[in-house]
Amino acid sequence: MAVLCRNCAGRLVFNPASQKLECATCGSSFRPEDVEDENAERHTKYYDTRVYTCSHCGAEVVTSDTESSTFCVYCGNPAIVFNRVAKEYRPDGILPFQVTKEEAVNYIKLRFRKNPIVPKEVKDKCVPGNLRGIYIPYWIVNADYTEADYLKGEVKQGKSTETRYYSRAGNVKFKNIPIDGSNILNDDISRKLEPFYLEDSKEFDEDYLNGFYSNVSDLEFHDLRSSAAYRCHVMFEEEVVKSVKARNVKILDSVYHIDVQDDPIYLMMPVWFFTFRFEDKPYTMLVNGQTGKVVGTMPWQKKKVYTIAISSFLITLALSAFLFWASYNKFLGISSFYIQPLAGLVAMESAFFARGFFGIRRILKNLKLSQSEEIFKFVKKRQG
Repeated sequence: MAVLCRNCAGRLVFNPASQKLECATCGSSFRPEDVEDENAERHTKYYDTRVYTCSHCGAEVVTSDTESSTFCVYCGNPAIVFNRVAKEYRPDGILPFQVTKEEAVNYIKLRFRKNPIVPKEVKDKCVPGNLRGIYIPYWIVNADYTEADYLKGEVKQGKSTETRYYSRAGNVKFKNIPIDGSNILNDDISRKLEPFYLEDSKEFDEDYLNGFYSNVSDLEFHDLRSSAAYRCHVMFEEEVVKSVKARNVKILDSVYHIDVQDDPIYLMMPVWFFTFRFEDKPYTMLVNGQTGKVVGTMPWQKKKVYTIAISSFLITLALSAFLFWASYNKFLGISSFYIQPLAGLVAMESAFFARGFFGIRRILKNLKLSQSEEIFKFVKKRQG
């Protein structure tokens, strides 16, 4: 429920910059742990939240304070009305926002401000009013993990290449593995948000939620165990591949088992969401609310990208043709003094073209994540 200022009864909101609850009415500020909780004696493992419903698109907004109206991140409609009170499972801890909304905007702009392929109208959408802060549920687990792998790799023997086979097995005790607690939020994106530094976490207090929204975990234990097993499997395989002294190492088969230890710790992690539509497609960019790390990418102007790519290819082709012609026509008086720098220029241009090609592939991959309808719906129902 809403926390009110003891001096003027105004609504208190948590400020990431000061790490205090601040009153917009009289300017007073308080540490979250110093604010008296009238419902403390009734607290068990649950805490109260309020649910608001958008009358325009039907989105449900979950919050811990008592705003009678706000606006919907999904459709922008201001007519959000109180619907019901709900009880949610109380987390063990919370990592408070340390990056302010204005700082999150700056991090996004720094990444894309000078990018010529991002449309100006998209850059103009990146303003503080379009960002929402959401606390994302994470489970922190410790686990005993065992895996056995069968691999192959290529080893050069004289002028020939020989395929060899290897086996690796081991047991690892993993500690503090972060597992995204939402089935809706894409795991690839949540992993890209990391790292979160757990030493800054606090004992859970609803006061940290004031001014923000939160999502609740919808993960069953078997889902949590599966996610932890996959996470450990990926890390184990990375080290296994490194241990094999061969080329083109591939894992042919894996067998693994995980035993999640004790009770997992339930923590809330801070994330800024920048969600918008461009050319009738949804886009979502995320900013780690502790470190400022930006995840996702902006839409881009295809004509500009293809123009740059084709121009680069034609320049490389022309320089290569001229270098070939010059090399076999020394009688024209073109000395190696000029040919060598030209060869270096061709090599540089080829590297630039190759880098651009793989860069486009990376952009397309990130765009696919940024255009996820699942994340867009996630923000629709769990706003910040």
